[in-house]
Amino acid sequence: MRAIKYISGILVALAMMTVVSCKRSAWDPSMKQNEIIALYQQVLTMANVESPERALLMADSLRQAGAVPDYHTDLMRAKIYAQSPDYLWLDSAIIIGERLITLDVAKTDLGYRQDILEMLVNASRLHNDNDQTIHWSTMLLDLVRQQGLETEALRTEAEIGTALSQIGKADDGLAKIDSVIHQLSGHRKWAEMDASIIALKRKVNVLDSERRYSDIPPVAQAMLDLLADYEQHPDEFHDDSYREVTEEQRPGYIGFYRAKAYLYMAYAHASLNEKEKARHYLALYEQTDFAKTLNGREEIAPTWRMLGQYGKMEAAHADVEASLRQQGDTVNAQMATIIHERARAAKAQGHYAESVRLYEQYEALSETLSDRLLRGKAHLYAARFHAQEQQQEIDSQRAYKRYAVMIASFIGLLAMLGLFFAWYAVRQWHKTQLKNRVLARQIKEAILYKEKYESLTPDPSIISEDTNSSQAILSLSGQNPQAGSGSLDSLSPEELFRYIEHEVIHRLLFLNPSFDRQMIMDEFHLSKESVGAAFAQGSKYKSLPQFVTDLRLEYASKLLVTTDLSISDIMAKVGFSNASVFSRYFSRKYQISPTQYRRANSEQQ
Repeated sequence: MRAIKYISGILVALAMMTVVSCKRSAWDPSMKQNEIIALYQQVLTMANVESPERALLMADSLRQAGAVPDYHTDLMRAKIYAQSPDYLWLDSAIIIGERLITLDVAKTDLGYRQDILEMLVNASRLHNDNDQTIHWSTMLLDLVRQQGLETEALRTEAEIGTALSQIGKADDGLAKIDSVIHQLSGHRKWAEMDASIIALKRKVNVLDSERRYSDIPPVAQAMLDLLADYEQHPDEFHDDSYREVTEEQRPGYIGFYRAKAYLYMAYAHASLNEKEKARHYLALYEQTDFAKTLNGREEIAPTWRMLGQYGKMEAAHADVEASLRQQGDTVNAQMATIIHERARAAKAQGHYAESVRLYEQYEALSETLSDRLLRGKAHLYAARFHAQEQQQEIDSQRAYKRYAVMIASFIGLLAMLGLFFAWYAVRQWHKTQLKNRVLARQIKEAILYKEKYESLTPDPSIISEDTNSSQAILSLSGQNPQAGSGSLDSLSPEELFRYIEHEVIHRLLFLNPSFDRQMIMDEFHLSKESVGAAFAQGSKYKSLPQFVTDLRLEYASKLLVTTDLSISDIMAKVGFSNASVFSRYFSRKYQISPTQYRRANSEQQ
């Protein structure tokens, strides 16, 4: 009997795979936005970690299977292209983006439009097309400001400042970048910190192009200070922004940008002939993980040259050149940079004949690259892109024919198993609904029990005048005491936490989007140490953000039952800014999604 069930299960799985592969020629609209985002992340991670080619194959597979809309898979391909330094791929990314930005969905779905514009800005910047970078950045700036995303707007202004400096307006560009850095300073939030890091990087690039090497070290030091603060107080920077790295990714993020700051320091001091300082930061840089990568060695090569470490420089260049030859592309800007660095190193060593030969080779390659651009390279790349699309269509038709044969083979099986599957699906649906109703009832009872318990517990709002007692006596009252910190200081961490908890819940302080440790300190006249002790020693919560999140979720569960507000309105009302984050936190706490919780409660009434 078990063998029959096992075989039946395999046949059902095969049949379902066939149906999904063959019949879903269009996007399944039931797919949630966070599922699409997860697919994006998976594909783009593959492009970074494994290979762009494999990521492109995965995007094509998603398109052929109809797992996501065609316009999403097109944007996936464009983002993969936009991560490459190769001009051909960057051109393809720009061509795709220019087509996608005209679609109706790009006009109605602001998030999708923002993704396209961010990709176009990045691709144009890497393509060294400053006019287009400013064009797309300006459009992106208007869009994010329209949505009230001020941090994203400042991030975009830094890109515009960089592009302005590249077209001969260095003073205007630096002024814009400095304005961005100033507006972002003083905010202990991850989004602002990350945007500051990027703006500081862009400023270093501009200062380098202007040969203002003495101005680079303070900028790099500002990066190091930000990273040190973030490393020491990561919880205080947590803000649920969609760009925020996970706890596992945090060391890599800090390590990468710290390596960049050391690189800038070493390069600037070497350019100023301050060799001791340059060697100090070079030693720090070489201890980082990034310095051990091919890109890391290539980026520090100019510093090695200025410090006379020609062997290290040449070894890095040889590895990069070997990688380019393996890819079959040695006629590019990267190769031109390598030849130019070799010419400068040869001249510094007194090898003048070799230096002249390399300079001539560099000039010839630069001229070739300029000619390639002048010959209408973008149109050739567009033709190649369209050829790839045609090949995809041919492959898709071939796959459809193969799948049609499989459908014919399984059609009889599907007819026999249809009723079985329908019965099984209905049975599972009923089980899920029953489980959700039980969960909803338990959650509701738990909240009611907590409220009843709190109503029977003495209100800690007024503190007894008897300070000689080893434990403060709390009396029942609805007043908000103005006794000052002297009375509160007599409380134990457990009592202080009960007091804070009562006030925060009673006055709904946790609904304030700016609610944080500083607000508690200001509201109750408490020191940072007292608040820290109350939560660390006197509560069950690991951190203040966990405490606030717990209260917001509990309040959200009440609103889901007692109001007709939409889930997005409830999400905003309780202090969440991202729907997927709210749903994830709610499901993690209650083992049921907000939608399921509301539906289960309505069915019980």
